[in-house]
Amino acid sequence: MTDLEKSILATLAYYDVLGRPLTGWEVFRYLIRYQKPIKLEKILDVLENNPRIGQKNGFYFLKGRAGLVKQRIEKQKLADQRWKKINRVIKLLQSIPYIRLIMISGSLAMNNPEKESDIDLLIVTKAGRIWTCRGITTLFIHLLGQRRHGQLTENRFCLNHYITDQSLKISLPSLYNAQTYAHLIPVWQAEAGLYRRFQRANQWLTKYLAFYPSNRKSCLREVRNNCLFDSTRRLKEFVLDTQIGDALEFILKKIQTRRIKKDPLTYRAGGRVVFDDSQLEFHPDSPEKRILERYNQKVESLGLSKLAVEKDSGLLWC
Repeated sequence: MTDLEKSILATLAYYDVLGRPLTGWEVFRYLIRYQKPIKLEKILDVLENNPRIGQKNGFYFLKGRAGLVKQRIEKQKLADQRWKKINRVIKLLQSIPYIRLIMISGSLAMNNPEKESDIDLLIVTKAGRIWTCRGITTLFIHLLGQRRHGQLTENRFCLNHYITDQSLKISLPSLYNAQTYAHLIPVWQAEAGLYRRFQRANQWLTKYLAFYPSNRKSCLREVRNNCLFDSTRRLKEFVLDTQIGDALEFILKKIQTRRIKKDPLTYRAGGRVVFDDSQLEFHPDSPEKRILERYNQKVESLGLSKLAVEKDSGLLWC
């Protein structure tokens, strides 16, 4: 078996764990651990001729898993319905001070949500105002009745990750995170080129993926800038870029830090909660370890034992 065949099978195995068959382009785009230059035509040739790979309606999967195609189509319909709502909310978020970039993450970014899935956001804020931005954003989404909390998860916004425009590198390397961040969908940015800066800062993804960053010039899901909301945000920032804003940042940091430290979920094994002035990450119930364990088992069963070595990115274990 060639290295390319192994990488293609590993890629299909990873997405088999996620219950998602792939198009030929997606195999090419998210190819796992293949470092040599390769053309799409070569990958398509392997996909069409490898006896361990099945194909239906333009989707590829491990042999015997044709049922995933119908599942993917149903999930795509669900994702399309949710994007209509996302566009409306993201438009409103343009008025929040200190938001610089909003990206959709998680299952929806892959167009692979379950009915009960939430909508994950990764938000980039202005450095020095991450606590203010989180506090205002959380309150705003809550008042809209769209924030995930308690048992209310389905189709609600999960504000689980913030970084600043001066700390764009996310130093949490793993195959799971590489695939997750490669799928990020930038839907709005206050500063042109910020998403490209994010991509350049996270070149560690190339250790796990053959192709990153994407060559796409624009995002089909991009929410257009609203002049009224943009002016409103700038006015708020003008007022807060003073000692008033410094005091508010200090107070909100103190309040939020106290609540985070008191929350039992902060210390739950198998997850990770990070809270400092450069990053706020809230994944107390991360699926990362479970997905990587299943992936390792699957590639091992395919005879790819050298690829069955993926570890989590440093989750909390007691």
